[in-house]
Amino acid sequence: MKTIWRQSVIRWLLGLTACIVIGFIIKHPLLVVLIYLLGSLYHQLYQLYQFHNWLRYSGKAPPPEASGIWGDIFDAVYRLQKKQRKSKRRMQQALTRIEHSTAALKEGVIMADSEGNLEWWNNSAAHFFGLMRPVDRGQTITNIVRNPDFFRYFTQKRFGEPLIIKSPAKEGVYLEIQTTLYDKNDHLIFIRDVTRLHLLEIMRKDFVANASHELKTPLTVIKGYLETLEMFQDNLPASMQKGIANMSEQSVRMEHLIEDLLLLSRLESNEKGEEDKWYAVTDFTTAIKKMASPILTEQHKLSFDIPSSARLYGSYNELYSAFSNLVVNAIKYSPDGGDILVTWESSEFNGVFSVKDNGLGIDPRYIPRLTERFFRVDKGRSSKTGGTGLGLAITKHVLMHHDAKLQIRSEPNRGSVFSCHFPASRVRNDSIPATDSANTVNPSKE
Repeated sequence: MKTIWRQSVIRWLLGLTACIVIGFIIKHPLLVVLIYLLGSLYHQLYQLYQFHNWLRYSGKAPPPEASGIWGDIFDAVYRLQKKQRKSKRRMQQALTRIEHSTAALKEGVIMADSEGNLEWWNNSAAHFFGLMRPVDRGQTITNIVRNPDFFRYFTQKRFGEPLIIKSPAKEGVYLEIQTTLYDKNDHLIFIRDVTRLHLLEIMRKDFVANASHELKTPLTVIKGYLETLEMFQDNLPASMQKGIANMSEQSVRMEHLIEDLLLLSRLESNEKGEEDKWYAVTDFTTAIKKMASPILTEQHKLSFDIPSSARLYGSYNELYSAFSNLVVNAIKYSPDGGDILVTWESSEFNGVFSVKDNGLGIDPRYIPRLTERFFRVDKGRSSKTGGTGLGLAITKHVLMHHDAKLQIRSEPNRGSVFSCHFPASRVRNDSIPATDSANTVNPSKE
């Protein structure tokens, strides 16, 4: 490249020198130099015209014949064009393969812009949502999928968790929708048929609910006979007295388990047990303090830091069940005693109910699984604590009913903090009278 420029400059300077010499010979050096400069300018403009005309009208044809710098420019641009066309063909082939492979997927795939306008979808998405080309291209997806849950999910960008809805085009089909944002907040939407899993989940819930209901009757009969035997246990041998005591203890534990299973089934099915109302947070803590007194030891210290003006909107029994489960857990998993502090903090953004203890603590790897049914960090401790293993699962579902989230922070041998975060719409601070709900409590024990 440097050689071409050097040769061109030398050639131009030699021409200019020759013109100056000729001009002095004919005694008109300025005129000759001017003619030479105008000729050079014309040559450059002509080459530029050829270059522009070639790019505009015949970019695919070989470049015009030229020498020097312009010839090198023509050849370089022509090579770049060939390379670009080759790269474009490869990209087009790759895109075609991607489109064909995506079209063959059983899962639906939709691409939409930042406003939710449809740009592209595969055959499965068209099948699930009833999309048609080219009619629906450019349409807003919320106009196609007219589902209130999907509208809130999409407009409020609740993409952290997948959404399950009924198919708007296929009767009896349930779809799981997961959305990812990319580029300039464009949407990549994946759709999966989860009808079978949904039906299995419904069967599981129905089975648990029905089995729990059916177990209540024989358990009531068993408890009745055990209570009768306890009335005459002084007349029974010591070995039978111990057996009857153990059976009574286990029947009570089974009763708590059935009650928790029924409550969890109701929560999972989104059945409202009572109307949401405003309650003073102290309503809950007063009842919890009374409930916790029998299981506290002299080594435990249970204290509350709850503002009297704090108010919470929701279902009393459900919230009481969630809060009491956290307090009971803190007591049970602080076997050697310790400080348990229950607090309430609120701001313009949220309200937080927290239970802090300095008990056994939890290994961080187990924290994501704590709200699973029957999950226990230490399998051998279940008989000692006497819990059902459903307390935190119930707490999680109660908080979901109240648009809230459970946050868990814990370290082994240093204690735990369980925090319930409520949105601002369910929190306020004022001096309304506390609602007397003590008689409506139906606690669920861990």
